[in-house]
Amino acid sequence: MSTSLSAQPHQNLRADQAQELRALVAKQKDSSTSGSSDVRQCHSIAISGGKGGVGRSVIALNLAIGLAQRGASVGLIDASQDLGSIELLCGLNSYWNLSHVVQGSRQVGEVVQTGPAGIRILSGASCLVDIELRHASVRKGLLAQLRKFEQELDWLIVDGSGGACGLTQKFSLAANDVLVVTTPEPTAVAEAYSSIKGLAKTAGPRLGLLVNQAESADQAQRILDQLQHAAHSFLRIDLHRRGYLPHDRAVQTSVNGRTPFVLQSPQSSVATALFELIQRWNRPQSTVSVNDYFTRLLF
Repeated sequence: MSTSLSAQPHQNLRADQAQELRALVAKQKDSSTSGSSDVRQCHSIAISGGKGGVGRSVIALNLAIGLAQRGASVGLIDASQDLGSIELLCGLNSYWNLSHVVQGSRQVGEVVQTGPAGIRILSGASCLVDIELRHASVRKGLLAQLRKFEQELDWLIVDGSGGACGLTQKFSLAANDVLVVTTPEPTAVAEAYSSIKGLAKTAGPRLGLLVNQAESADQAQRILDQLQHAAHSFLRIDLHRRGYLPHDRAVQTSVNGRTPFVLQSPQSSVATALFELIQRWNRPQSTVSVNDYFTRLLF
């Protein structure tokens, strides 16, 4: 009983501070909307899925670059707990990341790296979901920096690979679209359905499915049909079928060379399929508004 009584004031403090910050964000949004008509509308996509090794980081990086090659301003968030996977894939190396911003030793602008095709890479985002609300002024300052970063983008790609299930869900639930990735391996398909099931209640209309490393279009179609049928029958949701990426040796070559395949092998079958995916992707009306990804993530 004494434990619950002592926790109550702290819970009330967190609720009050969160409410205060939401009001601040709403005020900032109103002022920016009324005072300027050229504020960017940033659409966020979280790359999700349960099983490791299905290629989420590779897809996130190449998707971001492909969008940038079409003239968009693109940000890429590395939210994995194993820091540096995105950096390793594109030949970057930096000591500073978002954890240093949280600690107060750096500003967001100082830890953003410029990647291939001009994408803006922000690493270490896994630390964001554990921030305490004890110091509201610090939290407000961090949120203001992250919102400024987001408002300069057209697209925000979030890679949560390697994180715990709860961590991945938090990053997914804040996004406008969620892309669940699977491979034809039976355990990967089962894990993909588990991820869909975990996200169905709160992110159902935003869930999309991509089959990676497919041996053929027919194989990919069977997996898409299987998961769509299960989702519709048992979860009462319909998935956005995003198609498939074929198994292609160009992917492993690009990983070994630390050069994304859309740059190293732009004529390869996997790059062609990714470009087609980007061309088909639309930005439908979502149950969550564009912009303010970080507000939804943190609060």
